[in-house]
Amino acid sequence: TKVYTELATKNKELETALQSLQESRQRLELLEQLKGELSKFVPDAVKKLLEQNPNATELEKKTVEVSVVFLDIAGYTKLSEQLEARKLNQLVQTYFSSFLEIIQNQHGDVNETAGDGLMVIFQSDRSSTDHALNATRAAFAIHQRTATLNEEYGGIFPPIQLHMGINTGEALVGATKLGSGAGQRWTFTATGPTTNVAARFAGSAQGGEIVVGPTTAERIRAYFVLESLGERTFKNVSQPIHVYRVIPPGIYEKIV
Repeated sequence: TKVYTELATKNKELETALQSLQESRQRLELLEQLKGELSKFVPDAVKKLLEQNPNATELEKKTVEVSVVFLDIAGYTKLSEQLEARKLNQLVQTYFSSFLEIIQNQHGDVNETAGDGLMVIFQSDRSSTDHALNATRAAFAIHQRTATLNEEYGGIFPPIQLHMGINTGEALVGATKLGSGAGQRWTFTATGPTTNVAARFAGSAQGGEIVVGPTTAERIRAYFVLESLGERTFKNVSQPIHVYRVIPPGIYEKIV
């Protein structure tokens, strides 16, 4: 009976240990699932830095050269008057979700989403290819994907066009900490004139146009056909800037 009692005790201990192990595995699976869901909201550049250094000291802002892409939907205000809010949200979600794959393939990080717009940062440390070229390839692929989606969802959503602007230059890149009595919130962004001017380029673009600045143009002219739009003045920018339009295939012959 003593042996039986000891065996029963051991079995009970094993059952308890097994149950604890199963609960731990379930918690681990849940954490991995949550990690996967939350990672969608964290730029790849931040993930890479956190993997290298969990203390996140590298997230402190530093001046680096980047290419910034701004894009938004042409005529969004009118579109919002024509469509119910739910359907408009479905349209934006459908198109922008499709753009994410393109952006990731070209080593970009979506920094901000604001209703009908995206801000994307491209850096050299993410790829051996020049970030200006990656940014333009992404913008051009998004332009083509938009045309494809317009055909695919014809009759479901009205066709859309995008304004896109790309600017290359130095920016202050890193984390911005916002603190209050309710706690802290971190954002990862690129700030400075390079970012602001990219937004101005997008604002000046006609529907379907990709407008780039002189530094971007110099970096990509061996790969893309560019049309000079001349010097333009932009709000809150002290000097005029020479800008260019990236020409899609099939249009170049008409311009020449």
